[in-house]
Amino acid sequence: MPYAITATGWRAINPDMELMEGETFADEIPQWLADASAAADAQREGARIEDGWRAAEILEINDQLMALEEGAEVLPGTREQWLAYRTRVRNWKEGAEGFPEPANRPWRPVA
Repeated sequence: MPYAITATGWRAINPDMELMEGETFADEIPQWLADASAAADAQREGARIEDGWRAAEILEINDQLMALEEGAEVLPGTREQWLAYRTRVRNWKEGAEGFPEPANRPWRPVA
């Protein structure tokens, strides 16, 4: 089956179809394009997972801040440390250095 390919994707075509601007004819999807597509899929899945982690972590941070305001220390760290951590977590999104690799997530305050 022939394909019209670009630097980022492809579409199946009939041999007599005209190519759109920026497309190239190929009899098979090139391996580099299949690899790039798989890498983009993995990046999107990683971002989805990290977005979920960020949302859950913000809830944990809010609980910790509330506990600190009420005088009950649930986890180590000061109010100021937790506020700074919350900012780092909120900034942990697409465009952040190292995103979406879990090893690069912001670290919770420690004693």
